[in-house]
Amino acid sequence: MIEIIVLAAVAGFLFLRLRDALGTKTGHENPEEWFNGKSSRGGDTPDPNDKVVQFPGQDMQSQPIPDDHSDVSSVADLESPLGKTLIAAKGIEPEFNAVRFVEGSRAAYEMILMAYETGDKDTLRPLLAPDVMDSFEGAIDSRKNEGLSVDARFIGLRSSKIMDARLDDATNTIQIDVRFDAEMIVAVRDANGEIVEGDPEMVRRMNDLWTFERTLGTDDPSWVLVETGD
Repeated sequence: MIEIIVLAAVAGFLFLRLRDALGTKTGHENPEEWFNGKSSRGGDTPDPNDKVVQFPGQDMQSQPIPDDHSDVSSVADLESPLGKTLIAAKGIEPEFNAVRFVEGSRAAYEMILMAYETGDKDTLRPLLAPDVMDSFEGAIDSRKNEGLSVDARFIGLRSSKIMDARLDDATNTIQIDVRFDAEMIVAVRDANGEIVEGDPEMVRRMNDLWTFERTLGTDDPSWVLVETGD
């Protein structure tokens, strides 16, 4: 019995040391960290007004630049048109990383969806191309004018995948299409609080194809959403 107690104490001590060294993940990290290149774990404090979309892979000072295309091969066949386009992107900007781009796009997807549902124009404006912002803003204003409100909860992403990419050799501008398969709860209420659309207890399946754009090889790290579809 004494040996069991001693072993348990040692195991507990090792667990605490590992937790202190590695930190913990809750599954609900702040998506702002993907966009402005700052971390809540120390150093610069994120400015809530700073909504620059900086996907992972833009700040690489503390990380070695890979001398292969393993990131591209993780998301596409290297010999496919998509693979060749992503490799060409790395030729223009070696810090570009396809895997980290996908991770950042997942955070952007959740942030944009929730900002749209809650009518948060200030969050949406820096993340969207002007024509997309006009479309979103029109829908938000229409909803407000009708006295409608939205209860929304993002459940999670089932999958995300780069479907296609196009690189303009003249401008070094790249557009990347990402397919998102997600789950969300949305209920629309009228001015009296009555549900007119959706169900606050039902999980809705979302399947969207979004296109993100950025000019490579520049000091501007911003990615913007330029097209939505399904």
